[in-house]
Amino acid sequence: MSKKGYRGKIWVALTILMTASLWAAAANSRTLSFRTVLTLNGAEMKPGFYVVEWVSHSPQATVTFRRNGQVVATAAGKWVDRDTKSPADSVVYSNNADGSHTLKELRFSGRKQALVFGEL
Repeated sequence: MSKKGYRGKIWVALTILMTASLWAAAANSRTLSFRTVLTLNGAEMKPGFYVVEWVSHSPQATVTFRRNGQVVATAAGKWVDRDTKSPADSVVYSNNADGSHTLKELRFSGRKQALVFGEL
C-alpha cells in the first residue's frame, strides 16, 4: 500500500471518529432557557440560555449548567421514567414561600425520562 493511500485511510478514520464523538456529546446536552431565577444546590441561575450537559451513571447523572461558557452550577440528578414522551423541552421548579424558585426537574422533547433533582 502506498503512503498516499495509507494517509487517506487514516484521515477517513479520524473524520469518522470525530463525527461520532461530536454526535455522542450532542446526545448528552441541550440548550434550555430559564425565564425566572432558579436555585439548585445553593447556586443561583438567572434568566437566560444555559447549556445543560450530563454524564449518566444509570440512573444517576452528574449535570452541569453553563452560561456563556462558564459553569454556573453542577448537581446530581436522577433519570426517572415517565408514562409519555415530553412534547417539548421544559423546566419544572417549585415556588418557595419566600418567592424564590428551586429547580426540580428537566424534561426533554421526545424523551420518556426526566432528569430529577433533590430526590436521590
